[in-house]
Amino acid sequence: MLRSKAAIAGCCLILTSFFSLANMSDVNNRIVDVVISAPPQGKKIRNPFIEELLSHIFINQNLTLNLIYHQQVLGQNRAVKQLSNDVDIDLNWSVTSVDREEQLLTIKVPIYQGLIGWRVLFIRPDDIEKFKAVKTINDLMSFTAVQRFDWADFDILKENLLPVEGNFTFVNHSKAVIDGLVDYFPRSVLEAQREIIAPRNQQLVIEQSLLLKYPSAHYFFVNKNNTALANIIEKGFRALIANGDYQALFNQYFGVSLKKLNLDNRTVIHLKNASFPDN
Repeated sequence: MLRSKAAIAGCCLILTSFFSLANMSDVNNRIVDVVISAPPQGKKIRNPFIEELLSHIFINQNLTLNLIYHQQVLGQNRAVKQLSNDVDIDLNWSVTSVDREEQLLTIKVPIYQGLIGWRVLFIRPDDIEKFKAVKTINDLMSFTAVQRFDWADFDILKENLLPVEGNFTFVNHSKAVIDGLVDYFPRSVLEAQREIIAPRNQQLVIEQSLLLKYPSAHYFFVNKNNTALANIIEKGFRALIANGDYQALFNQYFGVSLKKLNLDNRTVIHLKNASFPDN
């Protein structure tokens, strides 16, 4: 979808050929320009796994994807609004919800195999034995979690009657656990091994006996009228799953870290998620 030069000022690559995704029938057009939100501050790439996945999705259909970063970092709520209004960006990916699927066209192929709803806990080393004794959701109610008030996990924990503190900024979540203001910080199984080695988490450990699970999925979203882009992504994504390339890429990024978490031997606590669409 064509964008003005102002809207794509964050792109360092200038192409001589642009075309609208609405005109995909022209087989001579091989490069597809797709504008997404800029990476978080301090990062050059927004999401290495997803961006490599997208590249493979397009290559599978003999197309070349040119991802263009918008000049601003868009929070999830703003990204949904901009995408819904067909302003600034062409594509976003995020946790799904009933509301988001009503506003946007959803490519319903889970980017992370549903593992985005699996959580392990960052805790203080002195509390290891306390958490080993947790076997049910009722047991977990004796402990307080920390999550940002505007994160999906915050509402899910509240929905399941689990105590949660939401008034800390992200950079202070780990400190809140370290200082004993809360007891645990739930983190995605896809992120935990990478995050635990960050300086802010050096006084914490990954709890080894529990696994929180709730229904969730990360999907690609486009504007409701951009069926051409949606069709490209869904067709290519399903082809990568069928030929095994998707699983190979997923294992490359997450296989080792997931194995270290010993997920099959943990006590699973299932949580409800009212915002997850039934269809």
